[in-house]
Amino acid sequence: MDGAEVDRLTVDGVGSIAHLLPRSRGRCGVYELTFADGERYVGQAVDVVARFGMHRKTWTDIVEITFRRVPRDRLDDEERDQIRRRESAGVRLRNVVHTAGRLGAAELDRILSPAEQQRWLAGHEPCPVALAPHEWYPAQHRRTRHQFDRLRADARFTAEMARLVGAYLRLTMPVPEETQRDFWTITALPSTNAGTYPRLFTVSVHSLETLYVCHDRRWPHALQICLNVDKTVAQSQLRTRLRLRAMRAAPYGNRVRPLVLALRFGSVAGAYEALTRPQIVKAARRLNLDLMRKGPALNWKTHCPDLVRHVLSG
Repeated sequence: MDGAEVDRLTVDGVGSIAHLLPRSRGRCGVYELTFADGERYVGQAVDVVARFGMHRKTWTDIVEITFRRVPRDRLDDEERDQIRRRESAGVRLRNVVHTAGRLGAAELDRILSPAEQQRWLAGHEPCPVALAPHEWYPAQHRRTRHQFDRLRADARFTAEMARLVGAYLRLTMPVPEETQRDFWTITALPSTNAGTYPRLFTVSVHSLETLYVCHDRRWPHALQICLNVDKTVAQSQLRTRLRLRAMRAAPYGNRVRPLVLALRFGSVAGAYEALTRPQIVKAARRLNLDLMRKGPALNWKTHCPDLVRHVLSG
């Protein structure tokens, strides 16, 4: 991170940088931490002084911070750009979201090597799935069977919709039969927004909903299919950009991961058509892999293995 407007501060042993970056000069921007072992961390902050204090509690080996002021509405794009530049240059990053991953850093690497993850990320073909029983299946089955039975009895959850979910899992989850529950989950009739926009089901990675079907509580038959993807990848190809309007694309605000684009469909056919587009599949893969590398699924207790079998056996 270079340039005339960049502040480069030595912070070895420093607990606060408030005296080094006065509020009057502005504290909103993109920063890079350098650690004693040479690794880096790129981030964004509306108040970099407060953010540094949080990082210091996590990492005691920060030796330098570089800070560049950036307008608030450009923080996401600038952060992503800086991370990609460092990846291209071979810089070792401690970031787990946005990056291709530190070798050995993510629990996902135990299932799928970083090289295999990158090959999968570059493709768009569905994964073959070989469902096998897991040791955790009996307990999970007992916990979620009632909700699954209720969902199957709901006339709105059609065979066509089940096939859509199966296609989504094959296309956008790496080795879905092995990563289910620990890295991604599917929940039947979750309690999310039950008072306003209840869900039929939700697929989540880490703690973010990535595919779900919901409806306004006042109109239970007006279903909306919502698909979240990586904004940068989805918009990187002109042909796909031109079609995003028809998919009612809009930024998806959340605290888990920036640059998420929400696509909304009023029919299963419309959502299915989106999954035939390689760039949409790649955008979904990018988001899902980033979230998996962020950490394990947080709502694993509601994962419904019977629903997985139902949608993947169709």
